[in-house]
Amino acid sequence: MVLTPKTAYFVLGLGGLLVAAVLGLIGVVGLAVGGLAAVAPAAGICAGAAFFPGVVFLWMYAQANRRDRGLSEVGAMMEGYGEVSVATMAEKLGATEEEAERLMAMSIREGHARGRIDPKTRTFRKSEGG
Repeated sequence: MVLTPKTAYFVLGLGGLLVAAVLGLIGVVGLAVGGLAAVAPAAGICAGAAFFPGVVFLWMYAQANRRDRGLSEVGAMMEGYGEVSVATMAEKLGATEEEAERLMAMSIREGHARGRIDPKTRTFRKSEGG
């Protein structure tokens, strides 16, 4: 199994929030019990330190997930057409031809579409096998 950046962001984000929750709970219990009063401030500080990175990693996961969904949609459009020019894709995507060609190439590279872009005609052609 390959650990993608998107999966790593999710695991790190969830782990950070889980650590923050456990440390926060230790702090609250420490204050309530009274015997662990010295532990409560340290647990609270550590919970705060773990919470922020957890939120940042979950935000990074959301960004990577949105990017992946977009490339998947571009790939599905290209596969649906079978053969489509960069100009047509730019029109469909509401982007410049350069942006559309970049998105098309990224979609192919990441496996969302099977085929190639002919550099002379700037046209995507779906692979025969796929």
